Amino acid sequence: MSRSHLALVCGLLAPLAAQAQESVFTDYADYARYVDARVMNRDFVPLVKRLGGNSKYTDAELNAINVQLMNAMQRDFTNVAVIKSVDLGNGFRQEARVYWHDRLGYTYFYAFLHDRGDSLVVLRFDLNTNSNTIFEKF
Repeated sequence: MSRSHLALVCGLLAPLAAQAQESVFTDYADYARYVDARVMNRDFVPLVKRLGGNSKYTDAELNAINVQLMNAMQRDFTNVAVIKSVDLGNGFRQEARVYWHDRLGYTYFYAFLHDRGDSLVVLRFDLNTNSNTIFEKF
């Protein structure tokens, strides 16, 4: 897959915002477990739906996005790390995660989060193989 095609796919994911309960988690640990499990296993359709895309995309659009992401990320990931986290105050936070495996495959995940005390809301997210796209958000 060319970088322009991957950029297009990731561009489709970028504007996702919180919708109803789609992007609400019990707490940060619940959110982190969910995101890590989905990205590491390349389970992208449930990830997009759960983080706010269920009401944004048709099943056909989600399947097309999934095919492109699976082509770009051809192996499951074995490692994860939070590589940047910025506390914005009042419960708001940005973070970047990196996922990788032994064949030098890297994928980056960005999230804009709000800890409401009784829940954690994912306000925005992005998934990309280009680290610049993620770091530009900080």
